[in-house]
Amino acid sequence: MTDAVTTRDQPLIAIDVVPMSFSAAGLLVATARRQYDPYAGQEALPGVLLHPAERLTDAARRALRTKAGIGPETVRHLAQIGAFDGPERDPRDAAISIAFVAVVAADGPPDAARGADQPHTVWRHPTGAEPSLPFDHDRIIQAALDHARTRLWRDTALTRALLGPRFTTADAARLQTGLTGSAPDPGNLNRSLRTNAALVRSDEPVASASGRRGGRPPVTWTWQG
Repeated sequence: MTDAVTTRDQPLIAIDVVPMSFSAAGLLVATARRQYDPYAGQEALPGVLLHPAERLTDAARRALRTKAGIGPETVRHLAQIGAFDGPERDPRDAAISIAFVAVVAADGPPDAARGADQPHTVWRHPTGAEPSLPFDHDRIIQAALDHARTRLWRDTALTRALLGPRFTTADAARLQTGLTGSAPDPGNLNRSLRTNAALVRSDEPVASASGRRGGRPPVTWTWQG
């Protein structure tokens, strides 16, 4: 008895990444202008098709580098947030997207790895009022925001990547507001910061993400380890 080798059509596997950053400008996500069809000239998330034998995280880093000019030295955190499917999501063929969120250092050089022929990366506030993105990238961005919102403070690696090694109480409040849409109760926020075993309070002067200087030094927090 011989085994019959059959060929099945397999969907494309796309790797799409939501670059995210937090700074004095607030919570931002990035898109890049597509150079090729489909949707050439439109803003979209940086994404690539998975190569044979390529790891998912390697493909995500490749998407950041080649489509948005974001080099690995500026990526503080990279996490998979889910899979997105549907026969109509990509006009080329059936496609499954494995989506990632990448937290990019606010003080890093996002253009450091971009070649001269690469499109410009646009950082924007994820208000939901911006024009609809191609494929299902609006849905992927919302999933990335939900991922960050539900894991803030519970996921130390993610929270630390967003806030940086040192931050002020005001920075923490602004980040939480950006993710949830409402300002946290000051008393509850201060209590949660004081009781967080991963944080150490320090009143040494530090540049806040809000960019404010002068006056009484703000309460600052440093991650342990």
